[in-house]
Amino acid sequence: MTTARTGIFYHPSFSRRSYLTVGRRLAEFPGALKHLLTSPLVALFESPAASDELILRVHTKELIDGVAKDPL
Repeated sequence: MTTARTGIFYHPSFSRRSYLTVGRRLAEFPGALKHLLTSPLVALFESPAASDELILRVHTKELIDGVAKDPL
């Protein structure tokens, strides 16, 4: 029987006030999960910054422009 691993995808910018996280609700992340991250069944993946080209493959330019104008 194969045991599945759980992946957590994260970037440090998620812990700052941003459009994605609405405030600082991830301010203690990933430290808050330190106990889980010692398990061989859990893996933390720190996502690199995405290029504009990659972002535009999945989002419209209008959406990106709107997010950039958001005061958060």
